[in-house]
Amino acid sequence: MAGGLAALAAACAPGRPSRFFAPGDPPIGVQLYSVAKELGEDLDGTLSAIARIGYRTVELAGYAGKTPQELRAALDRVGLRCTSAHVPAKSFRPAPRTLDDDLDILAAEARILGFDTVIMPLFVTPPHLPMKLDPGEDVRKMVSGVTARMTEADWRWTADYMNDKGAKLKARGLRFGFHNHSNEFIPLGEGTAMDFLVANTDPSLVSFQLDCGWAVAAGVDPADFIRRHTGRVSALHVKDVAATNKPNVLLQMDPAEIGRGVTDWPKLLAAARAAGVDRFFVEQEAPYVRAVLDSLRDNFTYLSGVVA
Repeated sequence: MAGGLAALAAACAPGRPSRFFAPGDPPIGVQLYSVAKELGEDLDGTLSAIARIGYRTVELAGYAGKTPQELRAALDRVGLRCTSAHVPAKSFRPAPRTLDDDLDILAAEARILGFDTVIMPLFVTPPHLPMKLDPGEDVRKMVSGVTARMTEADWRWTADYMNDKGAKLKARGLRFGFHNHSNEFIPLGEGTAMDFLVANTDPSLVSFQLDCGWAVAAGVDPADFIRRHTGRVSALHVKDVAATNKPNVLLQMDPAEIGRGVTDWPKLLAAARAAGVDRFFVEQEAPYVRAVLDSLRDNFTYLSGVVA
């Protein structure tokens, strides 16, 4: 009896490492961009497969060609909850909604779908530096070319845009955040453009969804970034990067399944916990080495066992 009580006390001791996601608090979510093709082919079957893996929350990247009502019904049928949505500023690809559309409509769709957070998935540029994808043009080359031309004044324009949208969405009951790629880690002043955006946005209006894979691809330690900007990172995109990746800010990544790359997940998740990060979305970056649902299953299994 005494031995059992001692073991229980040790297990409950403050600071003792435990499984980070056990049992589902915080839940492991998934960014549906990973299965965009599959959703288009079989919405109900794909969402059911995601739920069977164990995912409980999803983040949208578009509405899978459905109305908000149709998509919400499909999510409800399999017990998935939508908490966040990627909504571009000025999309150079088809999108059901942008941040420059009527935000009252976006807010109404958010209520239907259930999400309370809007994430801008790519930085927006001032009018004199439009992101325009010409037919046949490589998107990475286009975005990287624009990034290289951005000055501090241009990045300030971007920060002002984010503050403005954050204020307008907050007035409509929605939180606003920004999702990075590798481009935002381009040097700027004494830091990076990403550091500049953090410093020049209002914490009450703008949070950051740190894409850990793109940070690592740029040669940035995501745990260190979270610690340096405590209180500003509210969510993570959870993805891994292969050892073959060469650090760059050109939208180039050698992806890996989670736990099979170079990321120190116990260190990263411990930093996230200490900083109050409470939302985590797995995203498997293309190119896929096998069926993406198989990768998402193994990613979930690995994360479920991480001790941090």
